[in-house]
Amino acid sequence: MSPRSRKQRVTLRFRRREQLKHHVRKALGRSVALALVTGFGVGLAAHDSVLLQFLHRHTPQVTISVPEALAGLPVLSELPNNRLWLWCPGSAFWLERRLARKYLAVRAVRFDRRPEANRVVVHVDPRVPLVTWNGAGFDRDGVLFAITPGTWKAMPQVSFAPGASKPELGRWLARLSAVTPLWSQVVSLKQDAYGTVEVTLKTGSVVIWGPPEKESLTRKAQALIRILDDEHNHLGGAARADLRFFDQGRIIVRPKSSH
Repeated sequence: MSPRSRKQRVTLRFRRREQLKHHVRKALGRSVALALVTGFGVGLAAHDSVLLQFLHRHTPQVTISVPEALAGLPVLSELPNNRLWLWCPGSAFWLERRLARKYLAVRAVRFDRRPEANRVVVHVDPRVPLVTWNGAGFDRDGVLFAITPGTWKAMPQVSFAPGASKPELGRWLARLSAVTPLWSQVVSLKQDAYGTVEVTLKTGSVVIWGPPEKESLTRKAQALIRILDDEHNHLGGAARADLRFFDQGRIIVRPKSSH
């Protein structure tokens, strides 16, 4: 037999031994796992088992804290049957994702774990609408969601272009709402097919804002507040302000009756 053939046979025998060892280890691992699962099942089946008593003793009582805006939300039915899972890190995030997929009005879920009392308090936080759009709430994240009548104070009504980016509109509205002296006077906002936003105020004044940009929003809002104060003192009635050329240094103001 040539040295080359002998070397090939030795290599082949070595590989077969390694494969056999691998199969033996794999079978042994499965046997151990099966034995553990079987033992766990037997332990659970025994009503007076130490394991069952341990599980009962450490399964938390659950309290649900849901605000009026989410009244009737079936949070308990979304919890896993094994409440021990609620002690695990990340379980609040899992429940948040599960609820938010089914109920858009849910913004976040927080767990208040109290091991000393063997209790977990589940806090469900609602989305807070800035405006209403076609009867639904619309928040700073650009999410449309159903709202229960009477659970939120009166909000401006909006009508944006169908193709507008909702996340961008949400961020823009959030920044505009931060200008309280102006936002507190807003009754409605509507956007035409060209992207121009028109704002109607409680005084009856109408503001042609222009596109919902964020760069000059604060400066434009502050200028508009000054204009409205001046209009109240000098025009003697509702005005129509055109801010489309604000970045060019031009603001057009007319008495509303003259339009």
